[in-house]
Amino acid sequence: MRRRYLILSDLHLCDVEENADGWKAYKRAIYLVDDALEALISRFLSTTPEGTEPCLVLNGDIFDFDLVTETPSAPPWPVSASEKLRGLHPTAQKSVWKMERMLSFHPVFVRTLARFVARGHPLVYVFGNHDRELHFDEVQGAFASAIRRTAEADGLSIAEDAIRFEPWFFYVPAQIYVEHGNQYDSYTSFRHLLWPVVEQRGESTLALPMGNLSNRLLMNRMGFFNPHASDYILNVYRYVTHWFRHYAFSRRGILVEWLFGSLVVISELLDLKRRLMTEPNELFARRAAAIARSGLSAETVTSLEGLQRQPITARFFGIVRELWIDRVLLMIVLVATTVVLALVPIPLWIKLMLPLAVFPLVYFIYEEIVKGEDIFTIEHRLPESARAIGALLSVPLVTFGHTHKPRVIPLDRDLLFVDTGTWAPIMQRLEDRHLVPGYRNYLIADFTSDEPVIQLRCWGRDMPPEATEPASAGDERGKAPMPTDGSA
Repeated sequence: MRRRYLILSDLHLCDVEENADGWKAYKRAIYLVDDALEALISRFLSTTPEGTEPCLVLNGDIFDFDLVTETPSAPPWPVSASEKLRGLHPTAQKSVWKMERMLSFHPVFVRTLARFVARGHPLVYVFGNHDRELHFDEVQGAFASAIRRTAEADGLSIAEDAIRFEPWFFYVPAQIYVEHGNQYDSYTSFRHLLWPVVEQRGESTLALPMGNLSNRLLMNRMGFFNPHASDYILNVYRYVTHWFRHYAFSRRGILVEWLFGSLVVISELLDLKRRLMTEPNELFARRAAAIARSGLSAETVTSLEGLQRQPITARFFGIVRELWIDRVLLMIVLVATTVVLALVPIPLWIKLMLPLAVFPLVYFIYEEIVKGEDIFTIEHRLPESARAIGALLSVPLVTFGHTHKPRVIPLDRDLLFVDTGTWAPIMQRLEDRHLVPGYRNYLIADFTSDEPVIQLRCWGRDMPPEATEPASAGDERGKAPMPTDGSA
């Protein structure tokens, strides 16, 4: 079939917040991308030749359920004090409410999708880790219903099978393999990807991995960091500087939030690990359905599963280290030792030499000894995972998202790996409202001839200097500027 794909990932659409002090600046209305997406998809359709089927693939983290901390004013179900503070638990009905809330801030995007599928073009939604709540049929229904209502309001109709949901991967033989990529990352992989549900607190709840739990329970309470970037990975000196810049003279706090949030994350992970020890019966039916949809053999699907990484819950020390608890405990030991030295009757030069010279050396030696996998490891792992998938399936293109790092890597003469970057707002600094250039990435894979044409591009450019005033979701200033097209 002559087909042309437009592949987008990591839009991280959510609700909008406006805070004068820069708290959660990445959720401001000036960073909405709906208009840009509308223009991009319109151009994609207008440049697709007759006789070629255009296909839109949304490859995960299109919506970011983790960022929604608002709760309904009159909820139809109980809401705990913890949920009021950190956001609703990922259950079916509560996730429907979050889905509808996010959609209400993105009517242009919904209308764009409605018009696309109303023209008879296929829309494929592959789940990521931040929108895994789409596992629930009710949440899928809320998304599809919003598109159908919008289409009907415009006098359009949509076929029943116009929207295809894929919880794992989208595969077209001899053309393309699309997967979000979080399953190759220990911090974001699900123990049972196709049935990631456990009974918790008397409800069927999504069993979230560490990365998602950290965003919900920790990062949402540390709003001067951008969860879409890696600016929260700092050294000790820069953490102290960050505290003085943003917290020391404000009403915001970070130390208690970090400590309490970290303990809650660890507690949740240990509880989920216990509940995920056995494979649920529903997992086998979902796996059989994935095999049927893909047309692959059970052996090949098993081989694909074997490439995935086990969640970091299998390594408790990895959890403690990623939350910086190990460094804090080491610092407490070193400070306590310094106090003891001050009280012991030994020469003054020893009391000074050990804290000033030996203790920093101990810290750096410790860092070198225990240094292992971190959140950047996935960037090096994905190309090798793509190579293994290409060998299993003999496709010319394997594409992931997840890392937010746009790149094209030839892995073999007949195999290309593409990482589709992100549309999330990544600023040079949160207090600097200008975006880092080179993002808002999209992949076009053209299979209209014997030789596929594959292009990774970025849409638009950095926010203009004048787009720096606060704006509400309904304010014209809150709309993204009409972009121009350019190659990445």
